[in-house]
Amino acid sequence: MTSNCYCKSQKKFSECCEPILRVDRVANTALELMRSRYSAYCLGDVNYLQATTHDHTWSDEELKFIQDWADNSFWQHLDIVDHSEDMVEFKAYYIFEGKQHMHHEKSAFKKVNDMWKYVDGEIFEDKVEFLRNSTCICGSGQKYKRCCFTKLTNK
Repeated sequence: MTSNCYCKSQKKFSECCEPILRVDRVANTALELMRSRYSAYCLGDVNYLQATTHDHTWSDEELKFIQDWADNSFWQHLDIVDHSEDMVEFKAYYIFEGKQHMHHEKSAFKKVNDMWKYVDGEIFEDKVEFLRNSTCICGSGQKYKRCCFTKLTNK
């Protein structure tokens, strides 16, 4: 049984981001590329992240930082706020170093040789507050205090 995709598309991983991550096919839109990049963070696939970034070579220090961030974060949820042909605004919720975070970014993309690439993004304030009795952002259907909040308190 194949699980749902990390990008919260409601599709199976094998039918959504996995073929793009395995380079069996290219992302057809900037939105598809953004979703696949979120899945790559969930899987810690920094090689894919670097390969899908336009015109930038990452230093060893940058790669190590991104690998550490991806590997040591508990990725909870992706929320698409808005998108157009070459822009995707999103919120990615995650727990890192025992703290709840939200990465809110308006990302720009460019099509290069028939392949979409991430160019850069405008990052907004990382501010997130959940009420302990509210439904958890991860989509489990449980209350936050019984779900992801326990990952914060068990660190």
